[in-house]
Amino acid sequence: MAANNAVLNRLEQKGAEADQVIEYLKQQVALLKEKAMSTLVLQASLREEKKLRVENAKLKKEIEGLKQELIQAEIRNGVKQIAVPPSTAVSTEVFPDNVPQPTAVASSPVSKDYVKGEGEEKKKKEKVEKKGEKEKKQQTAAGSSDAKLVDVSRLDLRVGCIITAEKHPDADSLYVEQVDVGEASPRTVVSGLVKHVPLDKMQNRMAILLCNLKPAKMRGVVSQAMVMCASSPEKVEILAPPPGAVPGDRITFEGFPGDPEKELNPKKKIWEQIQPDLQTNDQCVATYKGVPFEVKGRGVCRAETMANSGIK
Repeated sequence: MAANNAVLNRLEQKGAEADQVIEYLKQQVALLKEKAMSTLVLQASLREEKKLRVENAKLKKEIEGLKQELIQAEIRNGVKQIAVPPSTAVSTEVFPDNVPQPTAVASSPVSKDYVKGEGEEKKKKEKVEKKGEKEKKQQTAAGSSDAKLVDVSRLDLRVGCIITAEKHPDADSLYVEQVDVGEASPRTVVSGLVKHVPLDKMQNRMAILLCNLKPAKMRGVVSQAMVMCASSPEKVEILAPPPGAVPGDRITFEGFPGDPEKELNPKKKIWEQIQPDLQTNDQCVATYKGVPFEVKGRGVCRAETMANSGIK
């Protein structure tokens, strides 16, 4: 019995020692884990530090580049440069010792105003350039138009038929006519022919019309063309197209090719330059510088009796 008690006592003693060993091993494992975590944290810190160093280097380079650009821009615009005192520095209190610190950058007191002024100056420059380009295009277009010779080919002269004519409601010397010039609808034309052509002679009458004058209001009625007439201080006769001509037929002039203007610019006085060279010859044929008004394949245009007279 005593032997059994001794064995139990030794087993209990061994169990207590085993518990102590187990507790010790637990403490060692905990220490190892803590050490491993510290190592991982340290490695992560080193990686982050390296990353920050690279980013700081890039920022420093960018700041230096922007600084140089600003200095050059200020110099171009006459801004005096002021040296930065040696004592000028950026506070380092918030930076760890092992993290690179940014370099102090000189800043001119007029930098913000300059940047604002530079933006406004750029906008003004772009506006001037756009305006210059627009004016250049307009000048080019005008130049190409002016480059064309001022001759009778720039007039849109056509055969027309005066369908109806009546007295102008507000002017005793004017007729208001509806004239077919080969378009979808007749044109309204106002003519000062009351004293020269009886009203009954104006009805259903063939004539020559100048169709590209700028429409003009005459005593409240817009006139869209002009009836061409042989004219003198004493007498006026409507020019007649050749037999067989129809409304819309173009009047041409041998030796003066080209397409007419869509609309004559009153400021350029094209009609006023051409008109003095329009007249009838000694056979009453309407001419420009001696060249007859002609409808191709039909013949020439003429006045009824007026020879060597101006045309307008």
